[in-house]
Amino acid sequence: MACLQEAACLRGHTDRVWHVAWDPAGRTLATCGGDKTIRIWARNGAGAGAGLAQDDWVCTATLEEAQTRTIRSCEWSLCGRYLAAASFDASVAIWERDASGAEFELVATLEGHENEVKSVAYSPSGGLIATASRDKSVWLWDADVDQDFECVSVMHGHEQDVKFVSWHPNRELLFSASYDDTVRVWAEDDDDWFCVDTLRGHTSTVWGISHSASGQRLVSCSDDCSLIVWQHFPGEGHEREGCWRNACTLSGFHSRTVFSVDWSKAAHGVIASAGADNSIKLFREAADGSTTDAPSFELAGSAEDAHRGDVNCVRWHPKESTLLASAGDDGAVRLWRFTDENA
Repeated sequence: MACLQEAACLRGHTDRVWHVAWDPAGRTLATCGGDKTIRIWARNGAGAGAGLAQDDWVCTATLEEAQTRTIRSCEWSLCGRYLAAASFDASVAIWERDASGAEFELVATLEGHENEVKSVAYSPSGGLIATASRDKSVWLWDADVDQDFECVSVMHGHEQDVKFVSWHPNRELLFSASYDDTVRVWAEDDDDWFCVDTLRGHTSTVWGISHSASGQRLVSCSDDCSLIVWQHFPGEGHEREGCWRNACTLSGFHSRTVFSVDWSKAAHGVIASAGADNSIKLFREAADGSTTDAPSFELAGSAEDAHRGDVNCVRWHPKESTLLASAGDDGAVRLWRFTDENA
């Protein structure tokens, strides 16, 4: 079994923490929550790089007064220069980090959604920003600062709140998860975006999604207490994009809603999930009885009382394969060290 050991507890938020996001270099961690702030964390004195062993982290900046309600999620641009934040006030704030990495400036506020914005994500090319809202729509914005972040497409199709958006790691494919129990896949054709696949399998709200390193698999998590691993099959379904099929369902591990899931891009490929049972679970692909098209996964480890309340988000560090961050209703951000006894 793998082991998760708490390495640090970062405190500063005065309300629940909804989301955590590592910058692409792994030097800083952005966190946001119900106190309407974003906090930027870095290793103490760590202008030194992401490979340091110690887990002594300090808050280096607090971004505030840009949004008037809960900040539900935040994500970095692929270059690490910009940070986008989605808020319940129906706006998305775009912050620019200066060359020193210490100062942030609010450079734009994206407005247009009719209700709470729940999620934001930069495309793999860095050219687009996707936003998801309680108004049941997904918007795409030009991410070019010189273009004033113009909205280039509004996508309708979900029947309820859209909870989460995530891009394929190396293709311009967008995935959205919804209160309508589905995941939709969106692609562009002749400057227009349309739904090329709808993934049905969960029996309640889909809260989060994450891709494997290759992008050939997707994992989703739900209010139905399960995770589903989806496998991509090229040449089927939509003629260009193929289709996604339920390859494996992980159930009976979480006792309440699963709010967040993250598939490590490291060689160990471990899936971390977290939810309303206050726990973090780790899953790895089973060595026996698993095939490319029909994988099976097993519980690799867990932290049963990871937070004193719901665990709202888990994210693997992009460079250090053993480091995992989590955010909870207890107002804390926790860092965990992952030890794999099978490695």
